[in-house]
Amino acid sequence: MEYRVLLFGPFTQAIRRNEVTVKIDGDLSTVAVLRQRLGEAEPALVPLLRGSRFAVNHEIAGEDRPVGPEDEVALIGLVSGG
Repeated sequence: MEYRVLLFGPFTQAIRRNEVTVKIDGDLSTVAVLRQRLGEAEPALVPLLRGSRFAVNHEIAGEDRPVGPEDEVALIGLVSGG
């Protein structure tokens, strides 16, 4: 299956695109698998992936969160503020 991951900020700057399509076997995966495959597909993102989170359908998701190909997935970088 193909999973579309939306990118923002430093992620788009790293690969000059605002989304990446990742292929994973099976109909359902997890955020952890998606993170791994995203790094394999786009090595320039690997250093940024360590400090990032994923949002699935507009909610921050843990590594064990199931992800289906119809879900909206976004890569969220570190955020600071006051």
